[in-house]
Amino acid sequence: MRSLLLFVGCLLLSVHLAAGEATALERLAAALTGTFSSADQARGDKNFRDVTLHVAPIWTDRADGPWLYAEQALTDAPDHPYRQRIYQLTARPDGVLECRIFDLPDPIAATGAWKDPARFARLDPTALKPQTGCTLTFQAQTDGSFKGGTLGKDCVNTLPGVRYATTEATATPKEVIIWERGYNANDVQIWGSLHGGYVFKRVE
Repeated sequence: MRSLLLFVGCLLLSVHLAAGEATALERLAAALTGTFSSADQARGDKNFRDVTLHVAPIWTDRADGPWLYAEQALTDAPDHPYRQRIYQLTARPDGVLECRIFDLPDPIAATGAWKDPARFARLDPTALKPQTGCTLTFQAQTDGSFKGGTLGKDCVNTLPGVRYATTEATATPKEVIIWERGYNANDVQIWGSLHGGYVFKRVE
C-alpha cells in the first residue's frame, strides 16, 4: 500500500512539473511580451531618447509561432511609431531559438494594434515581407536570460550609406536590451548608438 501511494505521489508530481514547466521558447516569448520604457536610461544619459516599446502576442491559434507584434515610438509621440514589426519565434532542433523579423504591408493601419491584437485577424502572414538576413538567434543563459543577435553581414539596411546592420539583444523578465548598429562598405559604423544598447525596462 505504501509503495502504491509513493508511486501515485511521484506520478502526480511528474504531471505537475510537466504541466507547469515552460519551454525555453515560451519563456523567451514571455520575456519579449509587454510594455517597456527607456525613460530611466534617457534621464541618465543624453545619448538615448525616451522610447516606449509595446510587444503583444498575435495569431495565438497558429502552431508555427509564437507570433508577436512590436511597436516602438518616442514616448511623447505615441501615435506616431517609428518602427512596427512582426516577430515569429521558433525553436531549432539544436536548441537555438530564432526570432524572424517581418515588415508589415501597411504599418500605419496597424498603429496601436498592440492594444487590440484581434485586428491582425484580417492580415495573412503570407502578406508580410521578411527581413532577409536579419533573423535574431537566441541562446538561453544559466541566469534565466536570453542573449542573441544577428549573424554576419547579411542584414541589409536601407539608410543612406549603410551597407549592413547588426543587432545584439538580451531579454530578461524585467528588461529588454537592444543594440542596433549600421556599417558602411568599409565596416565603419555610421549609424546607431556608440554607447551601448537601449535598455527597455518592463513597465507592464
